[in-house]
Amino acid sequence: MFHLLLAARSGPARLLGPPAYLPGLEALWSPRALLLWLAWLGLQAALYLLPARKVAEGQELKDESRLRYPINGNPIYDFFLGRELNPRICFFDFKYFCELRPGLIGWVLINMALLMKEAELRGSPSLAMWLVNGFQLLYVGDALWHEEAILTTMDITHDGFGFMLAFGDIAWVPFTYSLQAQFLLHHPQSLGLPMASVICLINAIGYYIFRGANSQKNTFRKNPSDPRVAGLETISTATGRKLLVSGWWGMVRHPNYLGDLIMALAWSLPC
Repeated sequence: MFHLLLAARSGPARLLGPPAYLPGLEALWSPRALLLWLAWLGLQAALYLLPARKVAEGQELKDESRLRYPINGNPIYDFFLGRELNPRICFFDFKYFCELRPGLIGWVLINMALLMKEAELRGSPSLAMWLVNGFQLLYVGDALWHEEAILTTMDITHDGFGFMLAFGDIAWVPFTYSLQAQFLLHHPQSLGLPMASVICLINAIGYYIFRGANSQKNTFRKNPSDPRVAGLETISTATGRKLLVSGWWGMVRHPNYLGDLIMALAWSLPC
């Protein structure tokens, strides 16, 4: 992660090979930054605990129980993947909280800070910077609008909460997903309206596929008898679950990831 951040800030912005410079230890530590980070987590935790929120149930097995998955006892494995599936203190679910709130919203804040910094340095944000901010704001807004859908994802239903998810949610997402905006701050790019329009179209196509596929998948996982998905063709797995093989899944194996990839292309083209 540090290598990606340093490369985006360096003159050649070259990923292959060693970084152009290594910061000193004093540049990696800031009490003010730590306090801001802790305050950000505290704010998100306080908002998460507000009573005025919708409550939704996660996935159940056919016998209405919830499985606990045995861990092999390897301390490195336990640390990386997590022993607990859904660690909680009262109503505070650590994994569910980290999945969407501090890192995902933090990503948008970092993007906006970079946009404001570019305006400070150059008088106004570039069109490329506006596009990157707009595309990624749409992506985060979509995730928060469809927050309940995360309850049917593998992260919630199968993966333990260890270093992999904690680091991914809190560090990897805000600091590597904002690489495009960081690159544009240090390497400004001129972008004309015709090319910007093409890039907007690419992002719109990716978003249409991404949202259509994810909505269909979530509806099917929650209620296979829902009229919107009841007529879709499925195959049964060895565990008794059913997999979609029609609709969006009749066209490509992972349409949701295809939409993600197309949008990621649109985020990178302004660079």
